[in-house]
Formats: sequence, structure tokens, C-alpha cells
Amino acid sequence: MDRLPSKVSHASSLMRLNFRLVAKVTCALPLFSFVFCVIIALLIHFKSSTATHCKVANYLPSISAAIGGLTPERYIWRAGIALHTAPRYMVTLMYYNFYRSRSAAPAVWYQLLYKLTCLLNIVEVSSLVVLTYVSSTENPDIHEVSFISFVVCSEVYMFFTCVLLNWSAYKPISEQEQQSLRWKTVMFVANVSSFLTSVYFYFRHNWYCEPGVYTMFALCEYIVVVTNIAFHYTAVLDFPTFSVTVGSATVSKNS
Repeated sequence: MDRLPSKVSHASSLMRLNFRLVAKVTCALPLFSFVFCVIIALLIHFKSSTATHCKVANYLPSISAAIGGLTPERYIWRAGIALHTAPRYMVTLMYYNFYRSRSAAPAVWYQLLYKLTCLLNIVEVSSLVVLTYVSSTENPDIHEVSFISFVVCSEVYMFFTCVLLNWSAYKPISEQEQQSLRWKTVMFVANVSSFLTSVYFYFRHNWYCEPGVYTMFALCEYIVVVTNIAFHYTAVLDFPTFSVTVGSATVSKNS
């Protein structure tokens, strides 16, 4: 009797990267894109990037002025955001599996919360992509909705993440988990405080047209960006021994 051919399937690993390296590159892309955009705006487009409707002294461009309508700034920012997006979605999946594996946490509400938190992160990243590629001059409505969605999802996501880490931590909580929760809490508080302060300076500038107030608004915006990036970088504390493996498609052969 002839032997029937059997299929043997396997996936080969093409590349393995330390997660800390992946996190550094992922966070460095928007951070350095942002820094370069601000520097270029100050050096090349200072007058146009710092102009305000009040026509008072201003020394820093707002984020929208630095990355939105000027070239090459907007191309640098768009490239950085495009390159960092896929790893951000990957980290969301990692957190989803991370939370799901924490069996020490209560069941129903915990499951709802971590699923909602991961969904908020997906919406946050997606909103950032949309507001990056759809400028306020091209479609102000879509840009505004995307910006509001990004801010709201970002703040709520950070808060829920702090709650989840405290809720799901194994007791007694390890030093690594304490450090992660501590840094996340610090970045969250700094982010919310800077955002609320920026709102205050924004309205004060529009109401009173005082010199330098819009500069303080822009500075608070910068802190919001940096603390947001720093918050996401703390993922290295939650996945200290993880690596990212890139594999080829499944290979099948007959034997």
C-alpha cells in the first residue's frame, strides 16, 4: 500500500528584537519628529509660525503651527507618525493579552475595563493618524473631531491603565510593578495638569491678548506631547523580558 503524502507546516523566524529597543524606536519617532519640527519652525519660519491674531509678542510656535501647515515640518511629522503606528497597535495587542492573563483580578468588571482600555488606545492612535494627515485647512471638521477624540481617549486611557495595573497586580506587588505604576501615575498627572493649564492660557490669550501668554500655551502643549510619549514608553517596565519576533508565512511541504 502506498503511503499517503502528509503535510508538515512550520513558521520560520526571520528576526527577533528586544522589546525595549522596539519601544525606544517607536517613542523616538514622534518625539524627535516633534522636536525637529519645532526647531525648524523657529529657525526658518519663525515669523509665520509664531504669529497670532492678537499680534502680540510670541516666542514659540503652537503644535499645530509647528507640524501642520509648513514644509518640510509637516512631512517630517507625518513620516514619524506613519512609521510609529504599526508598533503602537502591536503594543495594544500585547497589553490585551497581558491583562487577560492576570487571573488574580476580579472577572466581569475587570474584563470590561481592560477591553475598553485597549479599545481607547486603538481609537487614540487612529485619531492621531487622522488629525496628522487631515489638516485643519483641508477639512476643519474632521480635524477637530479627530483632535477631540485623541485628547479624550488619551487621558481616559492613561487613567484606566493606572487603575488596571493596580487592580490586576499580583499581591504583594513587585518592585517592577510599583515602578511602572509610579511612573505612569506621574506622567498621567503631569499630562492632565499641562493640558488643563494650556486650556487656561489659550482662553486667556484670546480674551486679553497679553504678550507671551501664547508662548506659555505652546510650552504646555509641548509638555502634553512629551508626557504622553513618556507614558507609553513605560511599557518597557511591563514587558521587561519580552522580544518581538518577525516570522515568515507558514511553510508547507509534502512528505
